[in-house]
Amino acid sequence: MKNIEYWEKILKNPPNSYKKWFEKEKKYLQKNITKNSKVLEVGCGEGRSLKDILPLTKNITGIDYDKKAVNDAKKNFKDFPKIKILKADAHKLPFKNKSFDFVICMTTFANFGNKKYIVLKEMNRVLKDKGFIIISVFSEDALKERMKVYKKHKVKIKKINNGKVIFDKSEKMLDYISEQFSKNELKKIFNKTNLKIIEIKKIGIAYICKLKK
Repeated sequence: MKNIEYWEKILKNPPNSYKKWFEKEKKYLQKNITKNSKVLEVGCGEGRSLKDILPLTKNITGIDYDKKAVNDAKKNFKDFPKIKILKADAHKLPFKNKSFDFVICMTTFANFGNKKYIVLKEMNRVLKDKGFIIISVFSEDALKERMKVYKKHKVKIKKINNGKVIFDKSEKMLDYISEQFSKNELKKIFNKTNLKIIEIKKIGIAYICKLKK
């Protein structure tokens, strides 16, 4: 099962813990994204979070490495010609330096593994000097709820190590890792990439993080 297929199944009927998380994400984005700002989402999937910010701005670019995700997102936003959806690699963003007011990465950050540092540096590179990065990740308390979802959708797991779930290669996922993080772990990651932390806020089974240069 590919990542996008797995997430599409979840979004059709999410458990309450995920529903609450997504609702709090939506409220946070709508409170923090400024009107008519230029926004990039890294790992946009079918466009769940992009829909959340449509009331604020149409000046949106979404990228994903999964071809199906890109096609699905393009269909979902076909009535919004200003919105650009591209197939691109988060480790090498195809944009000039200081291109965006906001760079967001909702849930996808969990899947980058050791490349998370490269992705953060790329997000920082394309961010304007007075811009902000917003990231949503599973918290250290999420494993029980995550496991319920994996079990429900019969996702094959190779091993679990301290909240890091490594999927069986037979799943043919683009990303074989899904991590969760404590607040201290997030602080260390962001400090290592020279990002300034504005806040790391607990939202149910997740953290939402706001960062700047």
